Amino acid sequence: MVAQLDVEPSSLEDLRKRVAAFIDGTDDLTGLELYYLLEAATPLLEFHTVLRSGPRNRTRSGLQQSYGDHNRLLLLGLDRLVDGDLDWYRDRLERQGAVGDDRLEACFAAVRFLQLDRPALAALWLGGALHDCGMLSGHHPGVDVEDGVVIAADILEALCPPELLPLANFGVRNHDYIKDVFRGEVPAAFLDDQIRALPEHLQPAALPVLGMIQVAGAASLGEGRLSAFRVSLCERCFDGTALADRSARTRLARLLDNGEETAELPPTDEADAALADLSADDRQRLERFLWAVPIQRWHKTWEEAGAAAQKVPVLVTLSRLWDGSGTHHVVLEEGIDFPGGPSWDPPVDREHLANGTTALIVG
Repeated sequence: MVAQLDVEPSSLEDLRKRVAAFIDGTDDLTGLELYYLLEAATPLLEFHTVLRSGPRNRTRSGLQQSYGDHNRLLLLGLDRLVDGDLDWYRDRLERQGAVGDDRLEACFAAVRFLQLDRPALAALWLGGALHDCGMLSGHHPGVDVEDGVVIAADILEALCPPELLPLANFGVRNHDYIKDVFRGEVPAAFLDDQIRALPEHLQPAALPVLGMIQVAGAASLGEGRLSAFRVSLCERCFDGTALADRSARTRLARLLDNGEETAELPPTDEADAALADLSADDRQRLERFLWAVPIQRWHKTWEEAGAAAQKVPVLVTLSRLWDGSGTHHVVLEEGIDFPGGPSWDPPVDREHLANGTTALIVG
C-alpha cells in the first residue's frame, strides 16, 4: 500500500526545473514526455506490472495492455487532442465510423477555444498523469481516487503552478466520476458542489478538463475505445450542461435503467412511480441519499448477480444503512448476495480513505 508517490529529492528537483523551464518558455515539453519522466522517478512505474483484464484491453500484437501502457497513451491522447490530430483520434474509435469527423473536429475546436497556456497544459498533464495513482493505495476501485488526491499531493504541489493546483486535484478526483453521473452511480451535486468550491477563476475550466481526460482516456484503452457517448460527454462538459440536472428523480431513473452509457436523459415515469409508492420517511431518506451519495459498482453488481430483485427496495435498504453512518460513499462488494426486499440485511463495513472521506462497504 502506497501513502505517497515517493521520489528522491534530487529527482523531484530535476522534475520541478524541467516543468518550470517549460512554463517559462525556455524549454519544450509534451504530456507524454512528462509522463516518461514521472514514471522513471516514482512508483508509477509499477503500473507496468498491473494488467488490464479482458479481450478489449488486448492489443493487436497479442499482448495484454498494462495500466502503464494506458497511462502513457492517455498523455499522448491529451497531446493529440490539443494538436487536433484527426487521424490519430479516428484510429482510436471503438469501431470505424462510431463518431463522425465533424464531431471530432468540434471537440478540437472547443479545446482550442480554451487557449490553454503553458501553465494550464502542465496542470492538465499532471492531472492526467496521476489520475490512477490512487490504485496504489489498495482500497476499493471506484473510491481509490479519494486516496489518489493525497498520494499525488507532494508531486502536484512541487510541479503544478500553485494557482492551478485545485484544478489538477479536481481532475484527479473526478476523472471517472463525471462518467458515472450519466449512469446514475454518482450524483450530479457531488461534482457540482466541488466546482462551486473552486476559486471562481477556475470554475469555467473544471468540466472541460474532465471532458478532455474522458476523451483521451477512452482513446487510450486497448486499441482505442472512443465511443459516441464519450464524445457526447465531452460536448456536455464544454457546453456546461453535464451537471445541469441535479434532481433525485433523474438520478433514480438512471439507476433503474440498464446501465448503458448514454448522455440522454432517461424517462422518469418509473422513478416517479417508485418514489410515490414509498412511505414519507423512506422517500425523504432515499431522496437525501440520491442527492449526496455515490454508489460504486451498482450496475456491475446487477449484471454479475443476474438477480430478479427489484432495484428500488435495494436502494431503500442502502439509504437506511447509510443514514446516520457518517459515510460519504457506498461500495457494493464483488459477489454480494443481492436479493433485495425489506428483509435484506447485508453485512457492512467502513473503509477510511486518505482524504478524510469514508466508504460504507456493503456485502
